[in-house]
Amino acid sequence: MRSSLRFLRPLVVCGSLAAVLLVAGASSAAGVTPSAATTEQKAQAMQHFTSGKQAIEQKNYEKAATELRASLDVVNSPNARLELARALRDAGKDGEAWAEYGRVVDDATKLAATEERYAKTAEAAGNERGAIETKLAFVSVTVAHAPDDATLKAGGRSVPRAEWSAPIVVPPGAVDVVLADAAGKELARQTVSASLGQKAPVTLDAQPAPPKADVPVAQEKPDATQPAEAPPSSSSDRSKLRMYSYVVGGVGVAGMALFTVFGLMDNSTYDDLKSACTGNVCPPNKQGEVSAGKTQQTVANVGLILGGVGLAAGATLFVISLSSKSPASSATGLVVAPGFLGLRGSL
Repeated sequence: MRSSLRFLRPLVVCGSLAAVLLVAGASSAAGVTPSAATTEQKAQAMQHFTSGKQAIEQKNYEKAATELRASLDVVNSPNARLELARALRDAGKDGEAWAEYGRVVDDATKLAATEERYAKTAEAAGNERGAIETKLAFVSVTVAHAPDDATLKAGGRSVPRAEWSAPIVVPPGAVDVVLADAAGKELARQTVSASLGQKAPVTLDAQPAPPKADVPVAQEKPDATQPAEAPPSSSSDRSKLRMYSYVVGGVGVAGMALFTVFGLMDNSTYDDLKSACTGNVCPPNKQGEVSAGKTQQTVANVGLILGGVGLAAGATLFVISLSSKSPASSATGLVVAPGFLGLRGSL
């Protein structure tokens, strides 16, 4: 029994979709708006509305739908259409009910601007419409470059152009969505898998971009009449080395100046302490000079090392910058070793 019900479910959905097609023209017909209706029209519409409500209570949904549509043909009341959507829903015609709920939301929202009572009608229709969406499958179609007379079919059903931008109810499963011109010539097609409760995206372009041809690119042969391109010059690299040699050499000069100044200060301090101290013992009032002398000696030593390394490195870079060879091929370099500081190698 359960397997039979599972087999019948797609048939029920397809039946609901077919019902949408059969009554689309009838349900779109509508009478005057409630505010424009005469007393006689309101009475006539109310009579059909009351009969429809009674039929719903008796679960005679076919009669209810007939009476409620008759009421809408006289006065297009969102409340009457809401009852029609409910009757269709209870009759198992979910696709048709979903479409009617959408019309209720549109009409009631417009009327709510002047008659607040219709705001509740729109809210109720929206909630109930959302509840039955899980029982339906949809496609959301995006169409580009479509001619004014183009037609659209989804699952074999013609879709009015005004409804292209809204979700379109389709049977679950594989669905063909086809865009054609007025003569029926197919412009674009896409097949998607539609699932219950889902909106499968579809994109159709009436003017798709032409496929790119794989054209081999011919390799250009060198022109024998033109001189061969000279390799990039390394003069810019040598000029950079020249600039670096000046900078490093300047650091070396500063180091040597530091060595000279603090060396002289250290010598002066040493001579003063030599006359005031006996051996390695200095009077307490000379301890400040002792500390100053040690600091001056340390700074002088640092200046000497910095000056020597800076001058040697600057000289190396300067010599390399004068060479026509690249720095990578030069065998000349700075050598710092015990007892030796200078250049070694050949250019």
